[in-house]
Amino acid sequence: MLIETTPTLQTEEETVMALACVLYEQGARAESFRLLLRLSAAGNRTAPLFYNQALCLEQAGQREEAISCLEKALSCLKSGKRGLEKPSIEAEVLRILYERQCTQAQYRFPMREAEAVCLPAYARERILRLMIDLCAQLNDGARVRTLVASLQGKRFENVEKALRQISEKET
Repeated sequence: MLIETTPTLQTEEETVMALACVLYEQGARAESFRLLLRLSAAGNRTAPLFYNQALCLEQAGQREEAISCLEKALSCLKSGKRGLEKPSIEAEVLRILYERQCTQAQYRFPMREAEAVCLPAYARERILRLMIDLCAQLNDGARVRTLVASLQGKRFENVEKALRQISEKET
């Protein structure tokens, strides 16, 4: 479980999101999706919520809907940009710890709320990588190339695989 920088208790929404992430990781994808739908129905609109919904939708074979969720996740990240104020020492420590934790993990695991806040660039990469996978599965070569360009030169194994897959299908 990830910690917060404030001494307040987790909100019900944060607790539900954390439970949805754990359920997904344990393979209880239907229960995870049910909880994510509950959060969405309550009006929550965060990048992790949409990313995690996309993971579930992909598991159900609903690729177009998953892409739509990922587009919403990217939009949430863009609208949530913060100023260039100097972070507190606690916020900087959390950022460093999340960064280390995330570099050891795969991109296809649920995203926690705090990760998107502390590491928006990392969250963006994860969203784009999953979108590339889904667009490649749908044989949408133009969109794959556009998304790859959005990664600004960063290369990942799944991105290289998607580009090869698209090239093979176009020849």
